[in-house]
Amino acid sequence: MKKFLFAFAALLLTTISAEAQQLTVLDSDGNGIHLVTVLTEEGNIIGVTNLYGMTPDVKGAAKVLLTHVAYKSKLVDVRSLQDGKVTLEDLDYNLAEIVVKPKPYIYVETFYRVYAFANDSLRYYLAGIMPNAYDAEKTKNKHGSYMECYGEFSPSMGIAITWGARAQEFKAGRIHESGAINLMKGGKLKDAYFATVTDEGKGRQRVSNPEGTMGFIETERGRLHMTLDAGRMQMYRNKRLGQKRMLEGREKVNYAYEFNEIFNIDEDGEATIADYVLSSDHWEWDGNKGRMKLIIETYAVEHAYIDAKDFKVKKKVLKKKYEAPMKLDALEAYATSHGIPALTPQMRRAIEGLKKKK
Repeated sequence: MKKFLFAFAALLLTTISAEAQQLTVLDSDGNGIHLVTVLTEEGNIIGVTNLYGMTPDVKGAAKVLLTHVAYKSKLVDVRSLQDGKVTLEDLDYNLAEIVVKPKPYIYVETFYRVYAFANDSLRYYLAGIMPNAYDAEKTKNKHGSYMECYGEFSPSMGIAITWGARAQEFKAGRIHESGAINLMKGGKLKDAYFATVTDEGKGRQRVSNPEGTMGFIETERGRLHMTLDAGRMQMYRNKRLGQKRMLEGREKVNYAYEFNEIFNIDEDGEATIADYVLSSDHWEWDGNKGRMKLIIETYAVEHAYIDAKDFKVKKKVLKKKYEAPMKLDALEAYATSHGIPALTPQMRRAIEGLKKKK
């Protein structure tokens, strides 16, 4: 009997220990933070938090690094946590609003970082500046080259390099065409994705479809924050529309896509593409090199109303200034000068390590 009790106690302790290795990441209001990247001290990715702020199993790591575009990064000693909960501080990132509207183009200059992981190890990093313009009259997107930038990658990445560039180009248009604001307008969430939005009070709304919760929309402190499990929404849409081939393709590679977007809002709760602040996108799929994870962080660094001539000038100035790939130090200095948080020391080391793999 004693042996049985001892074995049972050991099993219970093991179970408790295993549960303690999953953390919950919260904001100052106690809400879970979605898409927090969870890294080891060496810069290897463990995963990202779900819609409720729950991390994957941290796999016995003594310390983990938590990063998010809208919050200050934090290195956490897992063993010191009594309840497995971690609170992140808001990022003090402010962007001046456009007050006057004399010209037809809405200009949004963005700074971006792209990270690609294969089997949890960083294999590709790209960062740079992209000029974006939206022609409000013709409802067309325009953007300049995003390759005036810094890039490091391991030669074993293969298709992920192309995929990363493609994703960033997609992102440039997405700022204007299919982001949070346009999803919410005209009932697109309901009509295109069969989703409903229900009010939960205190500026928080839940986005759901018949398969469950798909995300949240929060409006507070003058900002709109939308977070969605877009991959599940897309796949549910595939089912409803009978898009069998697309659905099977996504299921075959265990496709996942989630995103966060933040906009400034006025007193009436309205926001437009001119109010875009920042976003993060996270893709996962099974590739020929293992499980691929792609993360894109995008920050607005300038807003303006301009015309076609102004846009040509802006592109020309940026190209001349950054026509050669920028060194990492220079690009990080640019980020810091615009209030964007610097790379963490752990991620910086991981990026520097890519050079050695070439």
